[in-house]
Amino acid sequence: MNSENRRKLLIEQELFARLSEDEVAELAEASHIVDLAKGDELFHKGDPGSHLYIVARGVLKAVTTSREGDDLVFNVMGPGETIGELAIFSGGRRSATISAMEESQLIVLRRNAVLPFLKSHPDAAFTLLAVLAERVQRLSEMVEDTHFRNLPSRLAKKLLELGDDYGQDHPEGFRISLSMSQEELGDLVGTTRESINKQMREWKANGLASMSHGTVTLHDLEALAALADSEA
Repeated sequence: MNSENRRKLLIEQELFARLSEDEVAELAEASHIVDLAKGDELFHKGDPGSHLYIVARGVLKAVTTSREGDDLVFNVMGPGETIGELAIFSGGRRSATISAMEESQLIVLRRNAVLPFLKSHPDAAFTLLAVLAERVQRLSEMVEDTHFRNLPSRLAKKLLELGDDYGQDHPEGFRISLSMSQEELGDLVGTTRESINKQMREWKANGLASMSHGTVTLHDLEALAALADSEA
């Protein structure tokens, strides 16, 4: 992909929306593109944080692993979202492993190109800080949900959130156009694949939601919303 195509991708991103054509072109020259197949890692937890990534196409997940080997998926990121902003600010190592949930393409900017840009464009710096704040809030909510909500409530809330981002009308209901395994869905709500399987079978029998070949369809949004609002 040439720099002109990278410029067109960059100018579509909220982070760079207020820049002039020349400024975006300068960043595009300093950028490159990385393509990932489904399952490929973008980087691993503990790697040096030397680049900022903007998702141009596809969906990726952020995973951290405990010392016991248990995985926790704490974020799913799609087109327009940034990845790696924490290490860009701190200069530290990656706090999570990022891998592609489907074929994905990302714009890559080196830290030594991003930092001067942020210094001269404080609006963009505040946009990145807002992204960080939202991530912290999401993690806090995840901890609270895991401790204070039962599985049906947690799962309904997460599926409705994914539906907002990736949902499409479908003859059978509202379909989440994001392929996930039961294990990945379990990681997102802090439970096991077996528990997800049991809950989805129950919901399918009751006409609330179903999961087939990694795709979730929401059949009764009102009932799911009532579950999501419940903290029992």
